[in-house]
Amino acid sequence: MRGAIRHATAIATVVAAVGCGAHTPGAGGRPDGDRALATRSTGDGRPPLSVIVREGDAKGAVAVAVTTAGVAPERGALAGVSLAALVEARLAARGVDVSAVGSWDGWRLRALVDSPADMARIVDAVRVALLTPVAPDEAALAVVARKAAALARRPLLDPALVDVASCTGEAYSAGDATAPRPAELEAWRRAAHGLGRVAIATTGSAALADSAAHTLGRAPAWPRAAAVTAAPGPGAPTAVYAASGEVEAGGARVVVTARTTSPERAVAAAPALGDPRGPLASRLAALDAPGRVRSVIATAHVDGGCLATTIDLSARDLASDAPTRIATAAALARQELAVEIADGAAPTDLGRQLIERAADPRDAAERAAWWSLAGRRAGPDDQLTMAIAVGVAALRDAPTAAGAADAIRTEIDRATIAWHAPVVEARTFVERGQGETWVLLASPCATGPESSGDAGIGAAVAMAAAAQAAESARDARFEPFVGVDGIGVLAHGPARSGESPQAHARRLADSAARAFAADAIEPRRAAQARIALLVHADETDSRALAALAGALAPTHPSWIAPHGTLFGLAGISDESVAVRASSVRRGPLRVAVLANADAAQAEAAVRAVDRWVARHPGESRACPALAAASPPRAGTYAVDLPAGAASEVLIGVPLPPADAAARTKATWLAAALDGADGLLAHALGGDPGATAAGTPLARTWSAAVLGAPQTPSLVVRLAGPDANIDASVAQVRALLDRLRQGALRDEDGARAAAAIARAHLAAALEPRARIIDLWRGDASPAAPSIDDLRAFAASTLHDEAFVIVAARPPRPPVDRTSAR
Repeated sequence: MRGAIRHATAIATVVAAVGCGAHTPGAGGRPDGDRALATRSTGDGRPPLSVIVREGDAKGAVAVAVTTAGVAPERGALAGVSLAALVEARLAARGVDVSAVGSWDGWRLRALVDSPADMARIVDAVRVALLTPVAPDEAALAVVARKAAALARRPLLDPALVDVASCTGEAYSAGDATAPRPAELEAWRRAAHGLGRVAIATTGSAALADSAAHTLGRAPAWPRAAAVTAAPGPGAPTAVYAASGEVEAGGARVVVTARTTSPERAVAAAPALGDPRGPLASRLAALDAPGRVRSVIATAHVDGGCLATTIDLSARDLASDAPTRIATAAALARQELAVEIADGAAPTDLGRQLIERAADPRDAAERAAWWSLAGRRAGPDDQLTMAIAVGVAALRDAPTAAGAADAIRTEIDRATIAWHAPVVEARTFVERGQGETWVLLASPCATGPESSGDAGIGAAVAMAAAAQAAESARDARFEPFVGVDGIGVLAHGPARSGESPQAHARRLADSAARAFAADAIEPRRAAQARIALLVHADETDSRALAALAGALAPTHPSWIAPHGTLFGLAGISDESVAVRASSVRRGPLRVAVLANADAAQAEAAVRAVDRWVARHPGESRACPALAAASPPRAGTYAVDLPAGAASEVLIGVPLPPADAAARTKATWLAAALDGADGLLAHALGGDPGATAAGTPLARTWSAAVLGAPQTPSLVVRLAGPDANIDASVAQVRALLDRLRQGALRDEDGARAAAAIARAHLAAALEPRARIIDLWRGDASPAAPSIDDLRAFAASTLHDEAFVIVAARPPRPPVDRTSAR
């Protein structure tokens, strides 16, 4: 199609066409059309003249655009092709070298121009060729017959594709394909070649434009053409046709058309929809039956714009459950077109931009002529009419069943409803005036399905996805979110210059959701994540925690250590990481958004995330059933460290599972133990009398609750010189025993309350902590009384239930000779 902008990609041809359309001046045309294109006055009763003044081209150019909308629509492109052939033949007979091309609802002509005199000669010849009545015996009719015969060899495959052809403007024959009789051709000429249906444009110097304007102005006034009628909309929302010969046997082709109020909206959306790394291509590639974008064509018409997206599905992927798989791709594409058209920015001077991008002066003139005819459909700006055409190619010797069309239509209806129904649980909050917007998308299934053989595989998924999202980010940050209660991707960043709050949120949400919920995990990213996790798992703290997790949750260590263990990480592969990512995406997902503008911004982020999540009609999303957890294995465990390394000890106290009240009391008890003035500090060295030399038994100490919700445990950590580590453990065990016997005092409870308040304040001051809290949705539990804490300590702190992990270097051998 001439007059189009073509972007060839690996998967699609994007055509943002200044296509066949028109408007009657003063009757429904775009109000900004004259501002978008420069014009020259030609006087009353003459067609409009658009002018592109530029230098550097070897020659200038002139172009003519004519719309045949509503002229013999039952004959397909025959009217446009025949009129183009008529005019081209007439001009050739006069020695004027032009090229004319017909399309479904119009035709266009263009020519190179040497000088103002040449421009005057060509414009006058074109005027005469357009306005001269058809004679029954004129020589041009032979050319018309040949072009009509050629068009007849390109029939529209099925009547169901009339809406598609009308949208794209491509030339197909329909109905009676025989060449028009002279009287028919004359009727078509009178209807199309007149005011309201013809536009002219020039490219080159101002002198060329002046010559064209003067030539038109001094010639007689033009007759008025037949009133332009808009093309009818699709007969049905979904059409199914036989596509044998068009696609491989057993395969399918889906064409989604979208008619917009203004041509700018359709044309502006085409590049993003055809981008091989864009949302549409990525979402289709993530389906069970991956779809391939074959083409995206956007055109300007008399009544707005139209965009047609063609998607192919292979026979191999449709070998089973074909109607559902076809419907899923069709409904997804329909949704993506609607989102891209609604959310994309369409500049009012888009026509000017398209024209300026043309390198060939003929292309520039042709685009200007077509764009000056583009009209606007009456109605609100968000009015959108969509239709789907599905072509199915039957396998050899196995024709498509009569009920296949009904099955596909039914499944498309179900899939459309499924795509419109949100599947992502959303939690949002507005913090006006903040410098960044934050989005956290994660799976609440977290490490639940992991066992000792793949502990850490969920962390690998989160890390790989975050790395993929960050790869193309400029001013946004993407981080893995890894916890025993969730794995996902956290995104945050400021708005770009001129970016609206909703576009800002969509950009962050799109990137996070695409990486975590749609795009396949790249093998190199999976490998990088595994290596990083293995390095982390080999650190002293991680090895000690892994040993503790292996005792507290013997068959599910990642319920305590979500980043995994050396043993578990060594057992996973790049392929298993990709499989785990697919499993996560089929389960429930939750998104939290901290918007910095308003609620509409937060809603835009949620919608952006939700559209990336593949879904099937009637599906139920739930985390896999958890395998029964083995009971904790109390006792003392050793972790060998290199010589000279500092020792570390973890003391784990199992808590009752699924007991939120117990976890709250354990958190308060940990707060009483922790800190520079906590019970551990006094037991280990905060009190100068704790040791004979007045030095601490341990260098660092802490207490926290880990492993919630599956295997919650109160964990005390000690680190220091190996010579003191045994004494440190003895002191802590004695302290816990005293607490079990009721040694907690009122001031201990007050200190715990103050520590928890400080922790809450610190979290409230940090947006990263705020969005994680929002995602978790945990309400602050009521503070337990000191009697509650004493009762909890009495029932929980039994020494025989403790799991103790001692990570220490080898001890020097004992010199028994010197001892004697």
